[in-house]
Amino acid sequence: MAFNRTNLSGNLGAGSGAPKLFTHDGSADTKAAVIADSYFDDAADVLEVGDIIISTTTTVAVSLYVVSITAGVVVTGYVAVA
Repeated sequence: MAFNRTNLSGNLGAGSGAPKLFTHDGSADTKAAVIADSYFDDAADVLEVGDIIISTTTTVAVSLYVVSITAGVVVTGYVAVA
């Protein structure tokens, strides 16, 4: 499936100068899909570089951070937890 903006929630920390924290229900998508660059492009207008996204997937929960946003293309980094 593709990113569904209605499954993105959060904006905790807005206006504070700290990175914002979002949660996302990606339970219909694979981990590979959710951590891929451009998955969150439809949310480029609310995300900022440094923001943190915690998302579910079909198999695991993942943590991501926004690395860059250029011309509506959101590049995320995957935070691996050992």
